[in-house]
Amino acid sequence: MPGGSGKNTRVPRVLFYGSGTTMVAVCFANGLQGGRAATLSQATESLKHSFHVPDVALGALTFTMATAGAFAALGTGILANRMARTRLLAIMFGLWTGLMGLSALAPSFSLFGLGVSGFVIFFLVMIPTSITEATDPAALPLISDYWPLNERASKISVFNAGAGVGAIFGITLGGVLVDQFGWRAAYAMWVPLGLAGTILMATRREPPRGRQDAAFLQELEESPEGAEALAAEAREPHHPAAQQVSRKALAREILRLRTWRSVAIAMGVSQIMISALGLWGPAYFKRTFHMSATKAGLLTPVLGVGAFAGTLGGGFLADRLLRQGVLRARIWVSIVGYGGAGLVFIAAFMTTSLVVAAPLLAVAGTLLTLPTGPSFALLMDATPSHLREPAAAVADVVMYVNAIGAPLVGALSTLLGDNLRIALLCISPASLVGAGLFLVARHTYVTDLAMVVTEAVETG
Repeated sequence: MPGGSGKNTRVPRVLFYGSGTTMVAVCFANGLQGGRAATLSQATESLKHSFHVPDVALGALTFTMATAGAFAALGTGILANRMARTRLLAIMFGLWTGLMGLSALAPSFSLFGLGVSGFVIFFLVMIPTSITEATDPAALPLISDYWPLNERASKISVFNAGAGVGAIFGITLGGVLVDQFGWRAAYAMWVPLGLAGTILMATRREPPRGRQDAAFLQELEESPEGAEALAAEAREPHHPAAQQVSRKALAREILRLRTWRSVAIAMGVSQIMISALGLWGPAYFKRTFHMSATKAGLLTPVLGVGAFAGTLGGGFLADRLLRQGVLRARIWVSIVGYGGAGLVFIAAFMTTSLVVAAPLLAVAGTLLTLPTGPSFALLMDATPSHLREPAAAVADVVMYVNAIGAPLVGALSTLLGDNLRIALLCISPASLVGAGLFLVARHTYVTDLAMVVTEAVETG
């Protein structure tokens, strides 16, 4: 094979399992989670009055849920490595649906003189809900095996856009239900949608693992830099990532993947603002510009159009550049997105004018979400197929640092007299730090991609 490893290996034929219906089914993983998070965001004021709790309590709820979800991903990764990922996701969707229905029944009452007793019950129900939302270790590798590598970022962008669809649904319809019937109605509305997702996922076919990586060999050989990396990989046949490892050594082998490590940390830091806005976005508009829940619910999706476009478009842009021969396209798109977002967020939260803040936030949201597909695709590109599910789980734990956004803003807001604008301004530079970390990954990406492709060919 010209420019390749020099071994007489046959690239397996790619089987296409990824239909439009399959993508819809996989999108439920993020759609349900995004919708639940948006519903909580829209219901913050109603929950405060219903359970008589301060901002810091709601921030603690979000932080605890993120913590539970991040570490539950480790279990998802282990299970996804051992069983059909389609079956696992269907089970998780079903459990999520039941828990959402149960959370809507949490009562508002005082027990032993404690007015927040109902909130404690709500809190305890929402924690296992977040555990069932730890779907990435199954969903992301599944997408990587359904579609070709040079379409991976765009398909992951579509997958993450599902969260945007769920969030818009939760913000708009949730806002109306909160204003008219209270927060419980906004939670109960997700039960029939969860059932639909469960049934759809349960009917999907499980694809073979690693086949799409092997099929990218020819494209990598056609790039001078890729061919050089393949040749270097051929001289290192015992690359640590290509070996079968014990369970005890699994995390250590994953952490040795240089590109994976840099990207996971960069994504966690960059997404601190996403975590903060996920909870406090509607409240920011209500407090800063004196809006009702309905008005904030109508404005937020308008601003969210940019974020949705960024989430959807970033992957397509990166994949188009990749097909044109720019091997590091996913890295460059991520750097531009996160770096630009940090600068625009600073400008947006420095003003108290809605006319100025709204368009700036729309631009910042677009830039912040632009790297979503490319950066998650980078994690998959740099991880061998036999490590992909547990690696995605460990990445969730590493990216758990983004969960600090919601409680940090809540604490800062409480210290600043409920001033969410200044609190959000304080954390705006986080994505600038993440963009800098992406620069590190550009030195190792092509080498790690060659290792993954070579292993897939040899084991396929």
